[in-house]
Amino acid sequence: MSNAQGSVAIVTTLRNAGAVLDSFVSYHRAIGFSHLFLFFDDPADPDLSHAREKPGVTAIAHDDALRDAWRTLPSYPLHSGSLDSEVMSRQLLNVEHAMRLARLRGYGWLLNIDIDELFFSPRQTVPDHFAQVSATSAETVIYLNYEAIPERDEIDDYFREVDLFKLPCGSVQTHLPAMMRQAEQSVPQLNPFFHFYTNGKAAVRLGIDGLVTAGVHRFRHQARPIRGVQSLPQFVLHYPCCGFETFWTKYATLGRFADKWWGTHDIASAIGTFHLEARDVVMRGDRDAALAFYRERVAVCDPDAAQKLIEYGLVTRIHSPREIIAHA
Repeated sequence: MSNAQGSVAIVTTLRNAGAVLDSFVSYHRAIGFSHLFLFFDDPADPDLSHAREKPGVTAIAHDDALRDAWRTLPSYPLHSGSLDSEVMSRQLLNVEHAMRLARLRGYGWLLNIDIDELFFSPRQTVPDHFAQVSATSAETVIYLNYEAIPERDEIDDYFREVDLFKLPCGSVQTHLPAMMRQAEQSVPQLNPFFHFYTNGKAAVRLGIDGLVTAGVHRFRHQARPIRGVQSLPQFVLHYPCCGFETFWTKYATLGRFADKWWGTHDIASAIGTFHLEARDVVMRGDRDAALAFYRERVAVCDPDAAQKLIEYGLVTRIHSPREIIAHA
């Protein structure tokens, strides 16, 4: 347990993590996170018992005890009707449950990220960063996200094997709009530039009453505007669909989900059509067609094309996560 204001924990809801679980935990422990709360959405997940043996980890199964805990949370009435149909409803309640658990352990902050994401702080340790933020009035901190580009079909542990990233979408749109439009028109893997979210992820200060989740990217105060800042030197590295098997498993697990989150929020309008197209191709059950889709829309397998994107200033290589994992 730590009572330092700069101490910070991570909350993650996961399923089918496989090879990346060890890297996810060892990386974040190595860079200074005090604890990880891992919520296994499948109580029969083979990684659950393994995670419970790891120091600095609390591994929680999606079982009756967890559902009982959800019922005591502020956002439960909002999500009680969609617990079985919307994974994000379960995820949001897991975050609020982890907020309580982390407070009991004396942690100052909680970061909400997914199992295919790493927190990236190239110039400052995690404790130093959060100690600095704790000296301000900020109640939440927002981190922009990079999006990884796989460069081959077969990838086992993408945290160790993938190092090519699209720059945060907002910064590219600000500084390189013409180049971004050209890339979207000429490189199908960059149409649209980001396939998933572009609005980053957030950490929340734990010592203040009334703070709850506001979707999977933000937090809010129940009674007033929240005091938030955006941290420019830190980022989230997002590794979606890195490797064909990861891509296939992701959409096979998600199944035939609706075109709208919670029946209200249109997915295509929010993040483009890629997520829906990927669902449809996998749901057809044709692995050859899905592999062709992955190669055309996800992976940039041509080294020359990747190098040109780097020269255009749209993507970059980030090697440090694999180096940290190798030495952890």
